[in-house]
Amino acid sequence: MDYNQPFELLPNRVWRTYKGGALLDQMQGKVGEDAHFPEDWVGSATRAANMGREDLPDEGVGRARGVDGVECSMEELYQGEPEKALGAAHVGAYGAQPYLLVKLLDAAMRLHIQAHPSVAWAKQHLGAESGKTEAWWILGARQEESWVYMGFQHPPTPAEWKRIIDEQDLSAMAACFEKVPVKAGDVLLVEGGVPHAIGPGVLMVEIQEPTDYVVRCEYAHGGLQLPESARTMGLGLDRVLHVFDYTEYPLAEVQARFGPQVSVVAETDSGREEVLLGAPQTDRLELRRVVCEGDLPLDTDGRFSILIVLEGEGRLRAGGRQLALKPWSCCFLPACLSDVSLQGGLSVARCLPPRPANT
Repeated sequence: MDYNQPFELLPNRVWRTYKGGALLDQMQGKVGEDAHFPEDWVGSATRAANMGREDLPDEGVGRARGVDGVECSMEELYQGEPEKALGAAHVGAYGAQPYLLVKLLDAAMRLHIQAHPSVAWAKQHLGAESGKTEAWWILGARQEESWVYMGFQHPPTPAEWKRIIDEQDLSAMAACFEKVPVKAGDVLLVEGGVPHAIGPGVLMVEIQEPTDYVVRCEYAHGGLQLPESARTMGLGLDRVLHVFDYTEYPLAEVQARFGPQVSVVAETDSGREEVLLGAPQTDRLELRRVVCEGDLPLDTDGRFSILIVLEGEGRLRAGGRQLALKPWSCCFLPACLSDVSLQGGLSVARCLPPRPANT
């Protein structure tokens, strides 16, 4: 495997319990149709936990193609020469896996009310090294008034929440939340434990810890009746009640509490690279925005990154090679690359794993 080059990330649609994906179809040059494939897992080495699809053990694992034309699975790419692909410090801290999952998500309907484990809860109860803190970068919406649920605005007690879920008291469940308005350009950090739901018609980039752990509170939603394994990770409701963060998050404070803390990485006449979410706000992931208006060198610090072109056209140059870019191009930059630049007029989401300690 030649790691001294950028890699194109191939479409990797994944089945989910909710419907959407028509916009993803259009991005990929197809006729748009909403179905149970509303997500594209970009550069993923994570396996999806999908009920009834256990005969597809590699669902969720994507594929890449180098500028040299060689195609491989993301597991092969990450594990072939991990220090070149992921970085020596990363491999020392997290092993030969990316410790990151990036998605394009197009929801035609509201998702289940849910929460994901924090890393501390996942270590204690699942024997896992990752929870599922995630971040949302809203790209657009199908209707004028778009919204999400984010944290309890009217928090129940754990006992009340257990009753609401046990009895599927959906009106009481919804009454625990107020709709948080969102628009294109908004960025929110969804920490492990925070109850949430993505509203109908929302298109986003989602960056998260590399797991598919979820506690779903609604047992029938979108025409599907969920089995126990898809509700509580097979643990039962009593064991997952304390996944949830029962803090009250007033609507007026949600954007300030969960919104980005922007810091500039580099700025020249040719553009700007800035961190939207990262340390010290979260040690679980890093999300950057890059705006290129000419020839812009990208910051390299020994970590790999995944790029998604949101607007514009141009080129990515790395390792003496170049890759043509257009809207929705997705790319992987190995950690070993040091001379990387964008050329053209581009707006790009850059997704990175957490920075290993002591680097």
